[in-house]
Amino acid sequence: MMARLMWNLVWRPLWFVRRWFWNLLAIFKSVLNKPLVIPVPSDGGRRIEPVTMAEAVAGLPLQRVMAARQQDIPADERQTTKTLFYRLQVWLYSAFSPMQAGLPPINADPELALERSYTALHRWRFAAPTLPAEYLGSPDLGALAVRGPYACYTQRVDGEPGVFEWDLLSLSQYEHQPGLRKLGVLVRFQVDTRRRALNATRIRSALGDTTPADPRWEQAKKLALCAATTHLSLVRHFNWVHLAGGAMLAIATRNQLPAGHPLLRLMFPYIYGTQQSNDMVTRGQMLRGGDFDTVFSFSFEGQCRLFDDSYGAFDIVHNDPPQDARRRGVLGQGFETPTEDNLAQLFELMLDHARRYLRIYFADDAALAQDTAVAAWIDELNRLVPNGVGLARETLGQTGAMEALARFIARCIYLVSAQHELLGSFVWNYQLWTHRQPVRVYASGQREPLDVYQRLVNANFNLNVTRRMLEYDFGYLALDTEGAAEMKRFSWALEMEQRGMQKQPWTVWKLYPAALKANINA
Repeated sequence: MMARLMWNLVWRPLWFVRRWFWNLLAIFKSVLNKPLVIPVPSDGGRRIEPVTMAEAVAGLPLQRVMAARQQDIPADERQTTKTLFYRLQVWLYSAFSPMQAGLPPINADPELALERSYTALHRWRFAAPTLPAEYLGSPDLGALAVRGPYACYTQRVDGEPGVFEWDLLSLSQYEHQPGLRKLGVLVRFQVDTRRRALNATRIRSALGDTTPADPRWEQAKKLALCAATTHLSLVRHFNWVHLAGGAMLAIATRNQLPAGHPLLRLMFPYIYGTQQSNDMVTRGQMLRGGDFDTVFSFSFEGQCRLFDDSYGAFDIVHNDPPQDARRRGVLGQGFETPTEDNLAQLFELMLDHARRYLRIYFADDAALAQDTAVAAWIDELNRLVPNGVGLARETLGQTGAMEALARFIARCIYLVSAQHELLGSFVWNYQLWTHRQPVRVYASGQREPLDVYQRLVNANFNLNVTRRMLEYDFGYLALDTEGAAEMKRFSWALEMEQRGMQKQPWTVWKLYPAALKANINA
């Protein structure tokens, strides 16, 4: 009786104030955010030498993850107002945290849980998520293995014809929050040749080995989806796209390509603002009490170990859909691959653009070999990007060098646009339906507390702020009319692809050109 009285008189009003304070702050950020104005690059900036994250951001004890120091953020990227605002926000995380211990779980009705957390003010800025068809009943892991953001985890099992898997077992080794199930999961799929589809047949998890006949199967599927969305958000999105990929690409490009080089003019929309944005959001998400350790399953210490361990596993081929799909062995295996087809089509637009642009400024492979700035750029990329970028200065004069460079440029554009969208804003329609895809799995079986879910909602909401779109015509950055015409042509090609895709019914799992942003920056 006394506990209920305290809840009604003290804790419920406090949660009301706390929830609305952070809701209004999220909406305020959304209203004020405007697409970046990308300037014409100029020479004279200081060289950026990345240091360990422990040196770059006080309070983040990461020794393998590299980042630029705050004082090394390029002058043309510095946004004092945004920096001060994020500092205030990080301070508020401890002064008036979005979290409140002892709150009840969210409503069992997922629509009602969403309605109470994603308010009319939120919806004024951005539409509510759509429930994927794969979540309408018991989650269809086989469908999710080929459609949507988790298709990237599907890979063939060597020596076992017709068998595929998601291997996320390594997640079990990192410290979890108290009371949560460990996320190490292995899902096995079998090809159904009649339906040309995959069926989930076995899940190994903290619950043991389960099959569809096991009464624990539904809980095992929730663990599998929780593991997939956690790895997607923390490792593939933030660690690989923002830190290992985007940040190092931007540093190498600024360090080695002069302002008047045609490749810098091509790459500038895709790298601009990276160091400023990364510095801000790293502090808001990765520091103790930030979004990551209060929403996802890992403790702060577990999160830091995961980032350090996975940083060196970055692979540039993940940003080349056709080659990545071939390497994972998912093409031509007797089942449909709609997401792979969708992403390959987008990548081809970027590759064609890179080929055409290079032909404007380089007559052939031999001409490319004469450009010392390109050679220095490749050396710097291989020094900074974990596992290199698949190019070497020694191969620049060889047959196929132009094609290899074009493919790398396409991978860079894909990384900051399609890959960043797929792993970030795109999960809007997946991650908030925690009755199917929990963001935490409690050993007790309880649902997420109100504060965890509310913070998840607001974090995903802020991923959908207005950004500079990939379809934008960046011709004003070009060195000459030919370069400007090619940039305009790329914009036009994306628009034509969008129009063609719009002739078909909209589907939640498909990535559209009109959704792609030009870079990873807020």
